[in-house]
Amino acid sequence: MAAVHNFICDPVPVTEYAYDRTRNVLLAVWSVGIGNVAETVVAFGDDLPGPEYGLQLGYELTQLSKHLWRTYTHPLTEAVDLPDEALSRARNQLAIDLVAGALRDPHLPVGDQVQVCESEVLEAGHQVGRILHRIGDRDVTEQAVCDVEAEIDALRRAALGDLTDRANQAVVLTRSDPQPQQVAAAHAYLEKDPMGPPELYTKIDATSAAVAAVHWLHAALMIASRAASGNLSDTPPTCRHKHVDHLADELPVMVVQRLDRGELPRDVVMTLVKEGMPARALLEQLLVGIHNAWQLYGEWNKTVPPDQISDTFRARTRRMAVDGRDRIL
Repeated sequence: MAAVHNFICDPVPVTEYAYDRTRNVLLAVWSVGIGNVAETVVAFGDDLPGPEYGLQLGYELTQLSKHLWRTYTHPLTEAVDLPDEALSRARNQLAIDLVAGALRDPHLPVGDQVQVCESEVLEAGHQVGRILHRIGDRDVTEQAVCDVEAEIDALRRAALGDLTDRANQAVVLTRSDPQPQQVAAAHAYLEKDPMGPPELYTKIDATSAAVAAVHWLHAALMIASRAASGNLSDTPPTCRHKHVDHLADELPVMVVQRLDRGELPRDVVMTLVKEGMPARALLEQLLVGIHNAWQLYGEWNKTVPPDQISDTFRARTRRMAVDGRDRIL
């Protein structure tokens, strides 16, 4: 595996808009963790000047969605020690309430000049408004405004930890600051299935799920490590793992080494995210690490019958992780 300090960030997966030339409509498409869903959001009339207008509107709406969701992935609270960045984030947060107005009444060119907003969010709204002005159909404008308001509502619900309906797309985003209520929900899902249930991919934001997964990986590796020495204790670990180097993947090894130095799961995840690792990729590798620990447990265990390995590993990992849950954040 490549060194964990040289990750390349994936493009931000947000709502993308596609023009359906056959039906003369605009589709909004977003991920729900295990695939994409699509909805018709704008139906153009016979007066659309040409298909390039539908394509351009879709492009500008996609750019607006990127800027809107960046206020979710890069919250103001994470920039309090960076005055210029904090000002930029605060400006974009405040601009969200002005976006619908920009779609209806955009800054239009005067001669060869046009007013440009300092806020990237608001300027993206005016860009959408300008193409709507060129299309010149009030019904199209209102349909676009309605969809953007639905996107903003999804964004705000996601910020509160509600990832249902359209806000579900937040599960594939990399948020720079995990949400405590989402971490708790991820911990509950892992308690039901320590190997990593599908809900971690479809109901929890990836950053928060990764924080919980780090904690459960630590417990899983400790259980496997103790199996090698015949230790049947399920109490939380107090010393370094002795057999962590048996893991084939670099990331779980590095994670455990940081935990052994006293870092919290939240700190480990935030460091990796800030270094550029997409949270979804991090979550996937952590769950692979748990599966590897299960395999090692089966190889090293000398007391449990083979047909009971899986259930015993899950039960012991569950007891250790639950007992040590106060150290997750």
